[in-house]
Amino acid sequence: MKNLQSKVILELTLKMKLIFGIESTQALEVNRKEDYSPVTEIDLFVSNLIKSELLKIDKYKNYHFFSEEDYGELLYPAAILDPIDGTRELVNGIPECAVSLGLMNSTSLLDPENFGWIFNPFTGFSIDSSLPSLRPKFVLKKKILGMVSRSEYEKGYFDKFITNESAVEITPRGSIAFKLGLLAAGGCDFVLSLSPKNIWDIAAGTILCQKRDIFLYQNGQIITDLTNVRIDGVLIWAPAGLAEDLWKKFKKEKN
Repeated sequence: MKNLQSKVILELTLKMKLIFGIESTQALEVNRKEDYSPVTEIDLFVSNLIKSELLKIDKYKNYHFFSEEDYGELLYPAAILDPIDGTRELVNGIPECAVSLGLMNSTSLLDPENFGWIFNPFTGFSIDSSLPSLRPKFVLKKKILGMVSRSEYEKGYFDKFITNESAVEITPRGSIAFKLGLLAAGGCDFVLSLSPKNIWDIAAGTILCQKRDIFLYQNGQIITDLTNVRIDGVLIWAPAGLAEDLWKKFKKEKN
């Protein structure tokens, strides 16, 4: 996998430099899908590159490829890819998007053969599930920090928690995959989404978190398998001890 990751990082960074660099020489090509959501040349470039590179790896060459830009039936084992999660952020040059690659040997999030990788092409932030998780011996007392989507934040769903007295601090970030990567890296305490997600949005990040004892909860119930393309409800990624309290706080926020 390291060869694949290195190639994607190098080739994607060079392509990003041509479009977003100080001396950029070309504009980003953006088209619209049938649902009018944007798809860029970078989405397609990354999807095709990773698909071709996976075919060179014996362990993964027979995995069913399931990309946001190239998918059919969801079958396992599966290579579940969002080539750029946070396309709107990418289009606007906001550095809160990520490549999200989840390699699932089975539907089970507990499967030890699962692999997750998240890479932010703007910042170079990269984390994968092969890295060991180190728990700090000492944690400074602070508010519980959660990350949510900008759109949900701007709709005011979390306004009552944005006070000096609240024990929970809420901050907005773009891509759900990027947020989950930050959560797995210790950048926050939980991630919350009130909107439905597709499996390519969350597979890699959920694998990363699972291997660090951070779990996905759907409407307060822990999820141990990813079997559906679309996952709805109130979605919380958090350690077990925190998740129940968070569910009580946030389950009515969308209503």
